[in-house]
Amino acid sequence: MTVRGRRAAAVAALLVLVPAAGCAGPSRTGEDYRNKAASTAGAAASAVNTALIGVRAAGDGRVTGPYVSVLLGDAETDLLAVQQTFESRQPPDEASDAVRERLGKALGKAADALAAVRIAARRGEVRGLPETGRDLPAAAERLERLEKEMSS
Repeated sequence: MTVRGRRAAAVAALLVLVPAAGCAGPSRTGEDYRNKAASTAGAAASAVNTALIGVRAAGDGRVTGPYVSVLLGDAETDLLAVQQTFESRQPPDEASDAVRERLGKALGKAADALAAVRIAARRGEVRGLPETGRDLPAAAERLERLEKEMSS
């Protein structure tokens, strides 16, 4: 196969694999769905806690604006990725609908809080990030509670 042919094959493989990577596998039982919800809540809490560390460091003047801006952007990207993956899952039963709704609300509030601090950081409002991010601790705590509740 020529170099051009190998490149074309590689591009074709990526075009097939990349969209598939964004799809979540099915949840056939309520228990499996709850476990995936717990995992999602944990990953989202981790992203929020990472942002919270950056926000506190920025408020104390221990990090630069560009650094915290990138950190917050990455944390938001991570949160949105786990949120999108979870939301692509079909709840297998009515009890799972309630799990989806509760976690969805928590993820939405966390995403809003992360967006607020990312926007403020990129506007250069670095020292004021702790005030802008005042909803981050509650968002992280709520996600951690959901993780614990849904994994038991």
